Amino acid sequence: MQNKITVLIAVCILLLTGCGTSNIIEDLGIIQSVAFDMSESKENPIKTTVLFPTVTKEGTFDIQTLAANGKSTHDTFIKLQNLTNLKLVRGQNTILFGEELSKKGLMNVVETFERDPEFGARVKFAIVEGKGEDLLKKKIPSIKDNAEYLYTFIEKLGNQNKVLNTNKYRFLRDYYDDGIDPVLPVFSSEGENIEFKGLGTFKGDQYVTFLNLSETQILNLLSEDIKDGKLMISINKEESGENFQLFLSSINSEIDNKVNTGNMSVEIILDLKGSVLEYTGTMDLSEEKYQRQLEKQVEQYLVTNSKKLLIKLQEYQTDPIGIGSLIRNSMTYERWNKMKWDEIYSNLDVKVKVKVDLINTGKSK
Repeated sequence: MQNKITVLIAVCILLLTGCGTSNIIEDLGIIQSVAFDMSESKENPIKTTVLFPTVTKEGTFDIQTLAANGKSTHDTFIKLQNLTNLKLVRGQNTILFGEELSKKGLMNVVETFERDPEFGARVKFAIVEGKGEDLLKKKIPSIKDNAEYLYTFIEKLGNQNKVLNTNKYRFLRDYYDDGIDPVLPVFSSEGENIEFKGLGTFKGDQYVTFLNLSETQILNLLSEDIKDGKLMISINKEESGENFQLFLSSINSEIDNKVNTGNMSVEIILDLKGSVLEYTGTMDLSEEKYQRQLEKQVEQYLVTNSKKLLIKLQEYQTDPIGIGSLIRNSMTYERWNKMKWDEIYSNLDVKVKVKVDLINTGKSK
């Protein structure tokens, strides 16, 4: 608690010294998180919910939320100022988008941040199943500050999986790039906890399909090189009926791509090395022949599930891997501009090859 108050005071000092008017700490409401949702009003379709800490003259710390409907985000912020005796200032770390608003399109909201220097480039973005407001207002005994919890949660996810390192800068970068589509993490406030559910992929600024945790892992492997990563997979062998789980750690993987703009095909080559931290199957991994057999099973799992993921992404015409960038960078921009990329992408021949090398067999059960 003392650390939180110290941080709050530090932020306030920056605000106080950065402007000509005098502000007093107990008169400020420093917004830590904002949720944008569709409201039930046709006249005022945007609902904005803000969460901010308050500190009294005696040093007592508390969390407060306010909500307002408006015609635009600026309209809602003006109305929010009229709902409190505090001066609301922007210092937010996390911005949440409700599911309905995300599917309708986010740029009308996000463009506000582009023009407002108070919204930093490293502000975290996320989607909430249902309404973002419900997550901000959710009372969880073990969590004193939902905004701080969400920020550190998203920060952890980004450190573990590069594809989940999402913020304002990356969302806008991928939105304006004609060869890739943005992604955002998806959270749920149902039950007793705030839960990370998977990844939302976009077509332009519209949230079009959801990737579960397994699909998110595959996307992460196909998108970028991985250093010291982790991977949990479940393998079901139909021929023998055997089911087992495999947990790989210390993963280092490299991606190589081969592009043929003549017949419009792409081959993604994944080279993965990792250690077996845990294995629940029946093979004795101390024997080399079984290690090689397990490597082949992991390769087949990754190829099969990569193909399933690619079919799903092509069906929804969303390209979070950046296959469009690979094609574009392999031809003249004039030719790229003349292409009907959406039509080509939906039917593009994309192959995946995987080479797995298990360098440490670890524990087995």
